[in-house]
Amino acid sequence: MASGLTVKHFKVRGSADDGITVHQWESVEHTWPNHSHPEYKLGVSEGGTGTFFYRGQRYFTGPGKLLVIHPGEVHSCTATGAWRYLYAAPNVVANIVRTFDRNGDIEPLLLPPVIDDTQLVELVLQAHRAMDDGDPQLDQESAFYDAICELLVRHASMPDVPKKRGRANIRKVKESLEAKFRENVSLYELAQLAGTSAPYLSRVFSKEVGIPIQTYLSQIRVRRARQMLMAGETLANVAYAAGFADQSHFTRHFKRFIGVAPGAYSKAVNPSSDS
Repeated sequence: MASGLTVKHFKVRGSADDGITVHQWESVEHTWPNHSHPEYKLGVSEGGTGTFFYRGQRYFTGPGKLLVIHPGEVHSCTATGAWRYLYAAPNVVANIVRTFDRNGDIEPLLLPPVIDDTQLVELVLQAHRAMDDGDPQLDQESAFYDAICELLVRHASMPDVPKKRGRANIRKVKESLEAKFRENVSLYELAQLAGTSAPYLSRVFSKEVGIPIQTYLSQIRVRRARQMLMAGETLANVAYAAGFADQSHFTRHFKRFIGVAPGAYSKAVNPSSDS
C-alpha cells in the first residue's frame, strides 16, 4: 500500500476566515511525534487502526469509533490503513455551541478522546464525503452541522437542549428552496432568511419537517427532474435544469428517491424516444 494524502479546505459562510479542512490519508504505517493543531480534529477509520498518546493516556481506535483531539492539545500517534480526518476551526464550533445555552463559551467544552458511536461516525463520514466529493454547498454545510450538533448533544459536557431563539421561519425557507432549486444555495443564506443561525436552522428544520434540509431540496430537484423527463427532455439537459451539480449527482439522487436510474425512468415514460 503506497502512502497518500489528499487535502481540501473549505470556508464556512459567516465565520470570518475560519473554515474546515478535510484530509484523506492512507499508508502502511506512520508515526507522528508530539504535536498539536489549532483546530478540533475528528478522525474516522475506513479500515485502518491507530494508537495515540493524549492527555497522559494511551488510546486505541479503529473502525466504528471517532477520534477527537481538542485545539492546542499535544498528542502523538501511529496509524495504519485508510483514514479520514476533519479539522474544524474553534470559531466554527463556537458558532454551533451558541445554538445551545452556553453563550458560545467553548472553553469548558470537553469531548471524550475516543467515542464508540457508529451512528455518529457515519454522520462524520457523510460530512467528510460531501466536502471531498464536491457536493452542493447546502449538502456540505448541512452534513457538517448535523454531525457536529450530534457530537455535542450526545457526548459533550454541555446541556443538550438548544436555547430558545425564536421560531425559525421554516415556511420562508421551504418557499425559497422551491423557487431557487436550481441555485447552489447555502445554509447561511437560508438562515438569514429564517432569522436564525445556520446550525440552529439545520437542527430545527429536521425536527419540524421530518427530513434534513438538504434532503428536502434534493426531493424538489428530483420531482422537477421527473416532470422534465416525462416531457421528453434529454438526460443532459435535465441534470442541469433541475439544479444538480453534474450527471453523477443527478443519477445518485434520482435513483435514491425513485428507485431506478434516470435513464431507465426516461425510457419507461417515453418508450418511443431515445434519451
